[in-house]
Amino acid sequence: MSKVIFTDQDLESWVQSRKDHLVKMLLEMVAIPSENKPPNGNELPMQKYLEKALTELDFDTEQYALSEVVGLRTHQAFWGDRNYTDRPNLYASKKGKGVGKSLLFAVHADVVPGIPGKTAEDPFQPVIIGDRLYGRGSNDMKGGVAATLLAFQYLQEKGIHLLGDLSFESVVDEEMGGANGTLAGRVRGNRADAAIVPEPSNLRVCASHMGGAAWRITVRGKGGMGFGGEDLRNPVYGMAHLVRAIESYQNDMQKRKGFITPTGESQSPAVVLSMIGAGSFEPGMADGIPETCMIEIWVECLPGESFAALESEFIGAIRSVSSLPELAGLEVDWELITRFLPGSRAETPLTNILLQQAEEEWGMPVGAYTAPFACDAFMFNCYSDTPAVILGPVGENAHAPDEFVDIESLIKLTKIYITAIVEWCGVESWR
Repeated sequence: MSKVIFTDQDLESWVQSRKDHLVKMLLEMVAIPSENKPPNGNELPMQKYLEKALTELDFDTEQYALSEVVGLRTHQAFWGDRNYTDRPNLYASKKGKGVGKSLLFAVHADVVPGIPGKTAEDPFQPVIIGDRLYGRGSNDMKGGVAATLLAFQYLQEKGIHLLGDLSFESVVDEEMGGANGTLAGRVRGNRADAAIVPEPSNLRVCASHMGGAAWRITVRGKGGMGFGGEDLRNPVYGMAHLVRAIESYQNDMQKRKGFITPTGESQSPAVVLSMIGAGSFEPGMADGIPETCMIEIWVECLPGESFAALESEFIGAIRSVSSLPELAGLEVDWELITRFLPGSRAETPLTNILLQQAEEEWGMPVGAYTAPFACDAFMFNCYSDTPAVILGPVGENAHAPDEFVDIESLIKLTKIYITAIVEWCGVESWR
């Protein structure tokens, strides 16, 4: 463990004095519409912003095209037919001054498409109300990026020379079932002894995370006029049976796979029915029976659970209902609409360092959590020798209208990052 080179009071005073700068950076980043809209994405302006900021912090930076990464498209974890023209990854590094452990901060530049809200009518025109900063990407994950940059600024201003290498990676195409950008970094050989992923974790240190996949399920019948004399089976009623079966599946899974968090809360893999649609809302169509009814659904699994196990269990529940007499005359089919993102675990001493710092901020002992979401950390934990721990800010409404991040949590997060960097990498000298 490195010799303590600053007091808690000094650190608190410095970070608080830079709060306006932290907020300014985040406002600027949220205003960049770095949307991921498969097969395309608009991450380039965000990458340029980050490269400029990191260059000013004395990092060596480089942008590289995913098409230049030899072996990426043939890798077993590469997924989908995405267009990566003008969508470079960004890698930045600062060499250590001796023999120390290396640390990588792994972020993503993209955000899900913006949705107008009641507070943030334009999701890319951020709004501050009280201690909340609203806007698309504020919580997922530009808030964590801003805290990371401020932590790097502290090291620069204080003249702290680390023993181990410090690096930063901003990838494209993490959202929308992506993660090819993160895979590109692993295939390319950007490694460290450990990584921190600033996904929004409510300041909880997550040494593992859930996995999952999304399906589209369609019930098909023969559309037509509802009183035309034909025996038409309504696919909406058929879907109703499937939805009830999915609800039963979710309840059963919560009982079988549920567990208690370090603070005594119940947690289990989630099942999210995100969309349902049937028929047409055009005038004059109220008497027609729709031809199809469709839902899209996200189904989670525990860390370490395979896709084969998840698919067998979930699709098995769908098949069992499809054969019921109530669905006679209807066809049921399903398709996977995202990659399977496996849940994973990180085995690294960095977890304990982060826990120690987080516990000081919480004022109570807490253990490591399982993040309740899937993310690209699995690319580190499953396909590289760089274990990745998740730790990010407090906020709500990621992927939804009126996304926001708690500004005070960014202050706490910055302090945790600074202390963890120093403890993990070691220090050669400081002013």
